[in-house]
Amino acid sequence: MTNNRRQVPIDQLKERMVLAEPIYDEEGKILYSKGLRLNGNRIQRIKKLNKHDVLIEVEEILPYNTNAIIKTSNKINEDEVVDKQAQMKQILIEETKAEAVEIVEEAFEKVLKDGSVKSEKIKMIVDKIIEIILSDSKLVLNLSSLNAMDNYLLSHSVNVCVLSLMTGVVLGFNQAKLLKLGSGALIHDIGKILVDQDILNAPRKLTDQEFSLVKQHTSYGYKILKDSFKYDEETACIALSHHERMDGSGYPNKLNRTQIPMFAKIVGIVDVFDAMTTDKVYSDGATYYEGISHLVSEGRKSFDEDILKKFIMVIGHYPLGTHVRLSTGDLGLVTKLHPFMPVVKVIEDKNGQPLSNYYEIDLHKNPSVSIIDVIFKALSN
Repeated sequence: MTNNRRQVPIDQLKERMVLAEPIYDEEGKILYSKGLRLNGNRIQRIKKLNKHDVLIEVEEILPYNTNAIIKTSNKINEDEVVDKQAQMKQILIEETKAEAVEIVEEAFEKVLKDGSVKSEKIKMIVDKIIEIILSDSKLVLNLSSLNAMDNYLLSHSVNVCVLSLMTGVVLGFNQAKLLKLGSGALIHDIGKILVDQDILNAPRKLTDQEFSLVKQHTSYGYKILKDSFKYDEETACIALSHHERMDGSGYPNKLNRTQIPMFAKIVGIVDVFDAMTTDKVYSDGATYYEGISHLVSEGRKSFDEDILKKFIMVIGHYPLGTHVRLSTGDLGLVTKLHPFMPVVKVIEDKNGQPLSNYYEIDLHKNPSVSIIDVIFKALSN
């Protein structure tokens, strides 16, 4: 994408123009991100704002196709082609994030208005997210990294969908199962639209009575997914049971580890992680490290260990002291933190024999070696 930009009057905006700046709504929250391609609906929403013009990229970005070969002149070298591909992928990510938020927002509004919804749109955007995840795993965390200040409930919904799908991929789910998981995860919190919003968004600890009202969102959501979206029981139970915990301490039905549906176990882990690590109007989010550490500290009490192991490997943030199994078969201890690729001290060989001479391996510098398992027994010490 070229760096040339120009101011375009509102009444001259056209579809497929690319924003060179974020667009803010009347409350100062981000409505559309920089790099987003405009369509008819987005132009109409921008025209309702008190703006005279919008900063637009001069050159239009070509649609990104994961299987396409970019045709370039002989004058463009390989580095420029790679850069062009990266730019187009980023546009795809921004568009998909914005489109997903719009679809969730529309679903929420329709349910509140008259109960009429179009589940086909949910399926369409979940299919697109799955395609991105399967085509390039390096893109997915960017896809889930939304600005929560836009609208926490909407951005949280999309984040939970993306991270749940990433976990489903690692768990080996097929396309059909991923679609069901993603569809339920994307609107897992839809029942919150029927909860008093002043209570829901209160920047303080809720009273017991208020929390009891908030907890009803799970039952509301289950009914909406069943009655309005016509989802099957497996998908609808994501809304109902994502706050259940393995020791039976969750809600609304105090299910235990053998009773909680698989999809709800996945979304329950992701829901807690994203809620902790996302900035809100009244508080800053925790770091990924702090979020993972909290999940690990809860361990078997709250979460399914096998799913939690897979989720930790998806996020790639291993708390210091985590014992991990490497692809070599050796057992190691995380001693230094890097995003996605920690430094591991190898303490035991693949046959279970302690090493007399420990050595460290930086997984970032040694991509042929990877973490294949997390050892929870060591984490709980």
